[in-house]
Amino acid sequence: MNPTKLFRVLGWTVLAVLPVLAGGADDFAPFPTGENAALVKKTCTECHSANIVLSTQFDEALARRQYKLFVGDPDSEEGQKVIKYLTTVLGIK
Repeated sequence: MNPTKLFRVLGWTVLAVLPVLAGGADDFAPFPTGENAALVKKTCTECHSANIVLSTQFDEALARRQYKLFVGDPDSEEGQKVIKYLTTVLGIK
């Protein structure tokens, strides 16, 4: 393989891998693993640090109230997903 073609292939490979290394859509750290963890991270950390969310234990009423206050309709499809995560993964134990 000639050097020009090799560098072109390597360049495209690096471009393809960078989003994964930088944390793509499935990057939910430091949130605990769970269905919709990445969505909760995206939604909640637009305004808060992750520590504020992670230090709270949510029951249904608190999760709904917080979602409505900061985001919008807790009965929306997204709202239901976020509330389910908050109450099951970060819920009162």
